[in-house]
Amino acid sequence: MTSSIRRRALFIILPLVTGIWLLSAYISYYNTKQTVSSFLDTQLAQNGQALLAMSMHELVEQLLLSETKNPIAETVETSLWQDGYPQENQIAFQVWLHNKTLTLRSKNAPETQMSSIKKGFDTVSIFGNPWRVYTVSTTDKIINIQVAMQISAHNSIAKSITERVITPLVFLLPILAFFIWYGVNLTLLPIKQISIDLNQRKTSDLSPIDELRAPKEARPLTAAVNRLFSQLKTAFDTEKRFTSDAAHELRTPLAALKTHAEIALQAKDTAEQQKALRHVVQGVNRATRLVEQLLTLARLDPDTGFTNIRRVDLFIAAESVLSNEAHLAIDKNIEIGLGGTRGKFVAANYDAICVLMRNLVDNAIRYTPRDGEVEVNIDRRDNIIILSIADSGPGIPEEERSKIFNRFYRSLGTKESGSGLGLSIVTRIADLHHLNISLGTSRLGGLQIDIEFTAKDYEGTSEPVE
Repeated sequence: MTSSIRRRALFIILPLVTGIWLLSAYISYYNTKQTVSSFLDTQLAQNGQALLAMSMHELVEQLLLSETKNPIAETVETSLWQDGYPQENQIAFQVWLHNKTLTLRSKNAPETQMSSIKKGFDTVSIFGNPWRVYTVSTTDKIINIQVAMQISAHNSIAKSITERVITPLVFLLPILAFFIWYGVNLTLLPIKQISIDLNQRKTSDLSPIDELRAPKEARPLTAAVNRLFSQLKTAFDTEKRFTSDAAHELRTPLAALKTHAEIALQAKDTAEQQKALRHVVQGVNRATRLVEQLLTLARLDPDTGFTNIRRVDLFIAAESVLSNEAHLAIDKNIEIGLGGTRGKFVAANYDAICVLMRNLVDNAIRYTPRDGEVEVNIDRRDNIIILSIADSGPGIPEEERSKIFNRFYRSLGTKESGSGLGLSIVTRIADLHHLNISLGTSRLGGLQIDIEFTAKDYEGTSEPVE
């Protein structure tokens, strides 16, 4: 189950921010600890230097006045820390004479040397606790000073400083989380508003979404939705127009059927009744053809193209179509000719190409007068194969040629029955196969329709249809 973008964003951002915050706190503590250690080492060295300066004056005076020449080691209390710090007795020092005689020490310092090094810093264990020791001597090595501080003091001060820095951030973290949550919701608000607007729409409202209201990242989605709305609107408008036109076209043959049926019922003699019934049969045939054409056109309306594309021999397909349409030509004593040879292959849907040919041939036969001619020719010119259907009919004026492919359009003055759908079906099949259609005047004096198949349409296809 796909989670929401809001939840996914929060699940990513909040743990990420928290992790970065914890890492920053650790780095802050580590850096503070290092800084405090460096600072306390400096302070320890300064204390050692100050104690050395004072010891030089006091010890020299004591040595000059002392008869024993051996100063007495004294112990003193130390309180070198500022008030408010708990590190009492965490500073210790020793004053040595010739590195042998302990002349002065703090109460918490041992009676032995705290560090064995002659100069500088050292880390040692005193009374079981780690201490940081700084050793400094006079140039003549007579007086040796050792000043020490417990390591726990370093950590305690670093911890105290880090806590003072991080504690406010701990209280600010929930506030930061709230503003992240608020920011994510505010960012997704335009998308939510678009969703609300779409949910409130009626099914008939296919107007485009205002893309300017959508975030930049969401505009490809809104553009895709708008394209879908446009396609649906076109499909719905086409369906409404098609339904309206089909209802109009069916009304006439159905009314004629009803009229002839009523005449047959009211006929007083057999001859009149038979005549009316023949008209009924003719009307049924016309209505059947109209419905078939409507169904064919409806199947071609979706812009999905054809999936069953293979190599088709146009000459063989034309032979099949002409044999099925021969009875129409015989009824009008029309001579039909087929020119060309086999081997003119194109990549196409075989059934659709047969429908295209049948409509063109049927149209040519219907509009050619009795004793006329219809020619079907398949020719190749370079990489183009041309299917031509020519007739000796009245032809079509130049000003009407752009209209004959419209649905339900029929040229004025024609005496032939029809629905005006044949050439519309031809156009649709040609569009789905990416074919070119051109109109002209045939050598027989009537209309000539040329269908052009380009070379790229039939390269690399399967075996021909026989």
